[in-house]
Amino acid sequence: MKQGKTFGLIGEKLGHSLSGQIHSRLFAALGAEARYDLIEIPREAFADTFPRLLAEYDGLNVTIPYKRAVLPYLEALSPEAADYGAVNTVDCAVRTGHNTDVTGFLRSLGERIEALSGDVLLLGAGGAARMMAKEALRRCRSLTVAVRDPGSENAVSLRQELAGAAVRFVPLGQIEGPYDALLNATPVGMWPQVEGCPVDESVIARCGFVFDAIYNPAETRLLQAARALGVPALGGMGMLVLQAAAAQEIWLGRPVDDNLTDELIRSLEGTSHAG
Repeated sequence: MKQGKTFGLIGEKLGHSLSGQIHSRLFAALGAEARYDLIEIPREAFADTFPRLLAEYDGLNVTIPYKRAVLPYLEALSPEAADYGAVNTVDCAVRTGHNTDVTGFLRSLGERIEALSGDVLLLGAGGAARMMAKEALRRCRSLTVAVRDPGSENAVSLRQELAGAAVRFVPLGQIEGPYDALLNATPVGMWPQVEGCPVDESVIARCGFVFDAIYNPAETRLLQAARALGVPALGGMGMLVLQAAAAQEIWLGRPVDDNLTDELIRSLEGTSHAG
C-alpha cells in the first residue's frame, strides 16, 4: 500500500464514534500508512459534498443517515449491499459499495450462529434489523419481529420487503413464547440513555441466547439482565470491530488477523462510554 492514502467515515453526527480509533489502530498494526477522518455532513449538504469526497478519498465508511443515500452515486454494489439496499463501505477507486455490517454481525456470533437456526426474536425494524432479519431467514425455523409501532414507516417497509416469508410482526409489549435467540437492533439502552431495556425480564428469560447490537455501553441493561438470568449474551463491540476489519480487507486487499481483532475488541469493551 502506498503512503498517503486517506479514508474516512461520513455521517450526520459522529461525536461518539469509535471508528477513528478502531481504524487507526488497525492501520498501525498492519503497518499501513493511512489517515482516517470523521466527516460530519449536514443532510442539506450531502448532495454537494459526497461526490467531492468520492474523488478525494481512497475509501469511505458510511453511517446514519446515508447508507442508502450513497447508492445513486456508485457504479457497482457487492451482492450483500444490493440485497440489503444499504452501503457502509465504499471503495472509491472503483466506486463500489459494500455492506460489511453483515460480515461483522456473522463473524461476531462465532459458534452462537447456531442459535439462528431455531426460533428467532428480532427487536426493531431499522437498517440493522433489516440485515439481521434477512440473515435469520436464511437459517431459522421461525422469525418474529417485535416493534414499538407496527404502523411505523420502517415496520411497514420491512413487512412489505419480507412478504411471503414466514415472519410474524408483533408489538414489543405482546411478545409470547420461547425463542432460541433474541436479536436487539433497536437503540434502546444506547449511550446516553443507558437505563433503557427494550423488553422486560420475562421475555429475556424465555430466550436461549441474546445478542445486542449496541456497543456503547459495552454492558447494556439488556445484557446485564440476560447474564443475571443465566442466559448467554453478546454485545455489539465485536460486530463493530469486525465490520471495520472487513472494510480494511476490501481497501487493503489482505486479511486482518483474528488475534488482532480479538485483542482490539477486548481493549475497547473496557472503554466504550462517552467521556
